[in-house]
Amino acid sequence: AQKSPHRGKLESWLRRLKEAFYDAEDLLDEHEYNVLKAKAKSGKGPLLREDESSSTATTVMKPFHSAMNRARNLLPGNRRLISKMNELKAILTEAKQLRDLLGLPHGNTTECPAAAPTDVPTTTSLPTSKVFGRDRDRDRIVKFLLGKTTTAEASSTKYSGLAIVGLGGMGKSTLAQYVYNDKRIEECFDVRMWICISRKLDVRRHTREIIESAKKGECPRVDNLDTLQCKLRDILQQSKKFLLVLDDVWFEKSDSETEWDLLLAPLVSKQPGSRVLVTSRREMLPAAVCCERVVRLENMDDTEFLALFKQHAFSGAKIKDQLLRTNLEHTAAELAKRLGQCPLAAKVLGSQLCRKKDIDEWEAALELGDLSDPLTSLLWSYEKLDPCLQRCFLYCSLFPKGHRYRRGELVQLWVAEGFVCSCNLSRRTLEEVGMDYFTEMVSGSFFQLVPERLYSYYTMHDILHDLAESLSREDCFRLEDDNVTKIPGTVRYLSVHVESMQKHKKIICKLLHLRTIICINPLMDGASDLFDQMLHNQRKLRVLYLSFYTSSKLPESIGELKHLRYLNLVRALISQMPRSLCTLYHLQLLWLNCMVERLPDKLCNLSKLRHLGAYPYYFHGFVDERPNYQVPNIGKLTSLQHIYVFSVQKKQGYELRQLRDLNELGGSLRVKNLENVIGKDEALESKLFLKRRLKELALEWSSENATDILHLDILEGLRPPPQLSKLTIEGYKSDTYPGWLLERSYFKNLECFELNNCSLLEGLPPDARLLRRCSRLHIKNVPNLKELSYLPAGLTELSIHKCPLLMFITNNELGQHGLKENVMKIDDLTSKLALMWEVDSGSCIRRALSEDCSSLKQIIMTLMDDDISKHLQIIESGLEEGGEKVWMKENIIKPWLFCHEQRISFIYGRAMEMPLVLPSGLCSLSLCSCSITNEALAICLGGLTSLRNLELKYNMELTTLPTKGVFEHLAKLDRLFVSGCLCLRSLGGLRAAPSLSFINCWDCPSLELARGAELVPSNLDRYLNIRGCILSADSFISGLLDLKYLSIDSCRSSPSLSIGHMTSLQSLHLVGLPDLYLVEGLSCLRLKFLQLVDVPNLTAKCISQFRVRVSLTVSSSVLLNHMLMAEGFRVPLNLYLLDCKEPSISFEDPANLSSVKCLQFLRCETESLPGNLKSLSSLESLHIGRCPNIASLPDLPSSLQRI
Repeated sequence: AQKSPHRGKLESWLRRLKEAFYDAEDLLDEHEYNVLKAKAKSGKGPLLREDESSSTATTVMKPFHSAMNRARNLLPGNRRLISKMNELKAILTEAKQLRDLLGLPHGNTTECPAAAPTDVPTTTSLPTSKVFGRDRDRDRIVKFLLGKTTTAEASSTKYSGLAIVGLGGMGKSTLAQYVYNDKRIEECFDVRMWICISRKLDVRRHTREIIESAKKGECPRVDNLDTLQCKLRDILQQSKKFLLVLDDVWFEKSDSETEWDLLLAPLVSKQPGSRVLVTSRREMLPAAVCCERVVRLENMDDTEFLALFKQHAFSGAKIKDQLLRTNLEHTAAELAKRLGQCPLAAKVLGSQLCRKKDIDEWEAALELGDLSDPLTSLLWSYEKLDPCLQRCFLYCSLFPKGHRYRRGELVQLWVAEGFVCSCNLSRRTLEEVGMDYFTEMVSGSFFQLVPERLYSYYTMHDILHDLAESLSREDCFRLEDDNVTKIPGTVRYLSVHVESMQKHKKIICKLLHLRTIICINPLMDGASDLFDQMLHNQRKLRVLYLSFYTSSKLPESIGELKHLRYLNLVRALISQMPRSLCTLYHLQLLWLNCMVERLPDKLCNLSKLRHLGAYPYYFHGFVDERPNYQVPNIGKLTSLQHIYVFSVQKKQGYELRQLRDLNELGGSLRVKNLENVIGKDEALESKLFLKRRLKELALEWSSENATDILHLDILEGLRPPPQLSKLTIEGYKSDTYPGWLLERSYFKNLECFELNNCSLLEGLPPDARLLRRCSRLHIKNVPNLKELSYLPAGLTELSIHKCPLLMFITNNELGQHGLKENVMKIDDLTSKLALMWEVDSGSCIRRALSEDCSSLKQIIMTLMDDDISKHLQIIESGLEEGGEKVWMKENIIKPWLFCHEQRISFIYGRAMEMPLVLPSGLCSLSLCSCSITNEALAICLGGLTSLRNLELKYNMELTTLPTKGVFEHLAKLDRLFVSGCLCLRSLGGLRAAPSLSFINCWDCPSLELARGAELVPSNLDRYLNIRGCILSADSFISGLLDLKYLSIDSCRSSPSLSIGHMTSLQSLHLVGLPDLYLVEGLSCLRLKFLQLVDVPNLTAKCISQFRVRVSLTVSSSVLLNHMLMAEGFRVPLNLYLLDCKEPSISFEDPANLSSVKCLQFLRCETESLPGNLKSLSSLESLHIGRCPNIASLPDLPSSLQRI
């Protein structure tokens, strides 16, 4: 057909067919809208099933027949649709004539692709790409990047550049990635950045992307270029050396050198040797790149190229037929010779052939035209795609080159556009079928996975993007240039990459067939301007992805978009939703930002809604999903796939039975306020067991008033689906488990089980096989829990919190009076508790005693001892009254010691031991407010060679951590958190832990920390936080040479502490230290972050010796002014005043604050800010939080951008 002289006729016929089909689909959509509207007004359920709803089909005949079948039921007055159907039918009758004219074979129809029966594979299972034939090039480039710095470069602390140049598809980006991820590069450059330029340089956008890449996080939405550049310069000034990769640079003679100078102007570093690595198809590059060397990418060795091709062509299932394998090997060699040494073509063609290991198919590829042109093989691979996938591929041209595609987001767009075939769904959702499409395109190398630490995304090669763009010109258009004066009238899908659509109002209003508007970047237009002026004519819109920050209210006119399926307002400041939103009866997806507080009451009319959620917008995607809204009569939304929180209420529209028909729910569901459920019958009505897509379920009672019997009946009726991976039960008040938790094989794959605030349960479900696959077990506030009769063998994570009747003790310790005395040491403990009480009004001790009261209460109920009960009442009343008086301190400490002594006697007087025996694969262990003795802890930790995290909180029986021999075997232990263990006196053999990098030691006043730095591992390098302890002068006198973060908070100490030998220290926090006068060795430190809060006795001489580069936090302007007057002191860019109690704050010498860019006042009692703030000439950001006495602001500097 491509070479036929009748090609013009075919193209004309296809164009008429497409337009007629789109028109018919729109009319059918309107009819369907009217049906849904009538149903909504009548209050009945949805009329149409998912597989009956209109969508653009993959073949011509199937949707035609489907549409005609539905058209038979139309009212006689709906003539437009019937007329359009007849027109479509007439066009279709021409197909036979054209087929004969073109000589096409009969019976060549395409069916919808069959839905795969298996689950969609996750991206993590995709094979890691191997790089062929570029080791030598990589080493050459790495050698240059690590090479000696020239004299000129060293004097300017700037950078030098290297360019990788080659034809499209040669593997320039792959080679750059190979270099970028080389270990030698990672070790040499402390900041590495990667951005893709792709044709058009946008200085503001690309500067923002460099910042995001450097920080590995979001760059605030700032449009001022100077601000962005200063921010980038500040980041890079903290680096020793940086590497910046500029991928896919296009530079013409006519391009502006000035823009490139602007982009690269902020590139400075402290040391010489920074580099810029460029990939480009041309050797002509902007002068600002400072390119000293060009690496021209040569063809790969034939053997390596063949290996690359075969890597993709022969992946997947092994070919058992040796003859077939031999023939395919021979054909592969022939194909590789003709591919023009283009790695991209080898990758895409090989991936396509891999799907069908058929010799005829492979030999047919040999008959293609010029395979040395990459587009030949890429076009052939595209044509082999199913028509559904072809449309999905072309749709990707809406996004700019270098775009980071999110799998879930793209699939939901495909579904909304009607690209995903709805036939043969069986029990699968359209999204699952769409995920299959995406996976198939990844396996065909149309997308490449880019794994990241916090998120992963996909990219598309520029040549593939060019192909998609060339094939979709009639339908898709990217508005990227304010100079555009015309958009083809046939365009149905539009993406906007300009600051304002107002400038293009006239040409956009002419796009009467427009179905999609996607805003890539925020618009400066207001919502009313968009809807009332521009979108007034775009009544066929199905997808609206908006981004603007100038309006808070969505106009009522949104309700006129009858065809709308997808509305995304995450990147808009919209906080008010109009009532007309509830008339968008076709709407499938509604994504909002977290500023929207409530939704219109009739949202339940949107019977086709599949996704509803509120999200904050962060760097390149969505994170930290917020709870869903409470929608009255949500049970009508039977297509909904997520409800993150459902709160049962005793009013119409919020009953538990609203969940009955929501059988498409997936992900996680939290059902709250189950005390509002009447009984078992209402619980059964929810039919939770039918929700087979649900993965996580939490069942929660919030009230203490319901009876035990009712709780059991309700939980019995809330039988969950057996495929759950996580189950949480909270607030349950019965001592009996429901029947479904007694069935040994009920759950197929339960990985996590949580019990929280279940006051009457005494053990886990009795049958161990119920939790046989469980890897995470969390038990919190189950005060009657007396034993753990078993633990799942595959457990990796265990937390036991507030279970005071769990008393772990060994036979060796039972009945030993001497051990009891050792735990108590009453005189020593009394004096240390009293000493710590004087710090911070006794908050540390109060916190620990308050946590311990609930444990003591439960033991009192067991012992039935009135004397203990009276002492406990004294403690509780003292904690409630507060105060700092001596009598109040003694009123609390002495009664607690009495209660604690009775508890120790009770534990050591038990008749039987209860060891804690844990599975050897455990990685995380948390024991909080449960009783465990020294020896029991040592035994339970003994074999945990996989343990990474250990948390011990409010365990009052512990006096020492295990010995050196135990810690030596904890080879993977990385984090230790010890808190509120009031009797703990020794860290035991902690120093022997080989991998420990993070220690929190809080509220342990008995702990002996003389030469404390020698008690922790000498290689501790990340984090040490000590709070609520007693320090001596030699606590830090040696050791900790590699430590980067040290925090000392609310401690008693000697007048001086020495930390000068900790030369690796970057962050120092000294908070609430009333005894501290001097910190020795400050001249040896080069701190990045310093916090001095509530250290009232630090001498002026000591204060003047502090030096800090990035951030300074103080609680006193007097202390700050001492620093400002010190010779050689430079204020860092960020200055914070925290918990300042002075009535007024003054800056005595504002000239010394001229470098401050960010100033923050938080939790200050001051009544006025410094009057000379206007003198802070570089100040860009001012933040004032929780400062209730500040009534007015002084004059502010003109440089201020955010307040």
